[in-house]
Amino acid sequence: SSGINAEYGEHSRNFDGSSKVLRRNQFLNSITKRGTFVGNSLAVLVLIYTGSSSMVGMWREKEDLWNDVMGGGITGGFYKSTRGVRTAATFTGLGMIAGLAVNLVNGTIEQGSSYASDTLSDTARELWER
Repeated sequence: SSGINAEYGEHSRNFDGSSKVLRRNQFLNSITKRGTFVGNSLAVLVLIYTGSSSMVGMWREKEDLWNDVMGGGITGGFYKSTRGVRTAATFTGLGMIAGLAVNLVNGTIEQGSSYASDTLSDTARELWER
């Protein structure tokens, strides 16, 4: 009986070790299979975002937070424009939030930790003055 248990235990240990290897291999295969599609899709979204935020900046003749917010909104709306008005509007809002986040993260990296709070307070003050 102990020989059978020892043999079964050895088999299950080998199986568990190989199942981890098989799962890792399956995971890596799925990344290489779908990774290029996801990468290309993300690159297209980044190009649309960059182009639209630059065009908004040229149109407004300003460089501020709103260019990135509007660029994100245009990108989000364009991304889901074939799914209907409601979905496009939802993704426009999500894109605007993403544009705000990109601006704040990029500005913080380039100009320091006070960028986000300074930019948000300046923008809020500018809105209240209108």
